[in-house]
Amino acid sequence: MYLLAVETSCDDSAVAVLDGNGNALAELVSTQMVHGGHGGVVPEIASRLHMTVLPGLIREVLEKSGTSLNDIDVFAATAGPGLTGSLLVGLSWTKAAAFAMGKPFLGINHLSAHLHIHHSSPVEFPAVALLVSGGHTMIFHMPSWNECRLLGTTRDDAAGEAFDKTAKLMGLGYPGGRIIDELAEKGDPQAIALPSPIGNRRLPEFSFSGLKTAVRLIWAAGDVSPEDLSASFRKTVCGLLVSKTMYQAGKLGAKSVLVAGGVSANALLRTEFQLECHKRNMKLFLPPIEHTMDNAVMVGRAALSVLKSDPAAHSPASCNTFARWHGEMLSPLSC
Repeated sequence: MYLLAVETSCDDSAVAVLDGNGNALAELVSTQMVHGGHGGVVPEIASRLHMTVLPGLIREVLEKSGTSLNDIDVFAATAGPGLTGSLLVGLSWTKAAAFAMGKPFLGINHLSAHLHIHHSSPVEFPAVALLVSGGHTMIFHMPSWNECRLLGTTRDDAAGEAFDKTAKLMGLGYPGGRIIDELAEKGDPQAIALPSPIGNRRLPEFSFSGLKTAVRLIWAAGDVSPEDLSASFRKTVCGLLVSKTMYQAGKLGAKSVLVAGGVSANALLRTEFQLECHKRNMKLFLPPIEHTMDNAVMVGRAALSVLKSDPAAHSPASCNTFARWHGEMLSPLSC
């Protein structure tokens, strides 16, 4: 079986061809660099660039995989959450292709897709998962791939958003997560005392708005190096993410800890999770760096997970985009 997956939830156009085991025969990602000059993603520009790039990207990935549209058995695309205009480009193309080829189409939930980057790994259940990105910071309890219950999320900014906004207020550029991570390697994480909002590790909820404000005030006061402030900020954020996730893992008797999303590329976060899981004899699953950001492989694996449970599963032609996800139980099939 061959599956073509498309991801266009934000500013990355991503396409992949997978086999029935979730192996990527070919994958491509086109990142829109133009947004850096605007200090953030401009939705209208993003959607127009998806329209320009996507057709050629699909032709190229089919060629690299040695397949054609006639060989594709299932089509899958992200339906949401994300930027509506961006989502419409990928979703509309994929639905149209599936209809034209007379093949099934699956509309995939972007959040579940991030977690399903680990679907081809030997995850032992029950598991606890942390999804941490520019738009989301959530902890889930996963008794199996078919059950994923939200334990808690952020009350304001997502962790990745806090990294980007902090870098912006320090004049470091956009996107800021990688820049702060690199600067932090040269700084002293103990140099500056920062608050830890909702610091109680027993509460699976987060808040980064106040931390961001504290950094702004310290930076405005001057007499602090960007390296030390970056290191202190990174240490505080990662400490909250790791302590809260590991507490839930212990409380729920998890055998595995899954981490996914753009912030999972953070060097300190990966190191801290490795240390804590080793102490507790829990299996840790971190995505390869290239799959921490939005990609189509995760969309394809989420679709294959659906088909494994129900080989006849498909989404209706009326499947539409959605900007936000609200709920308690997370499913890979969004419609």
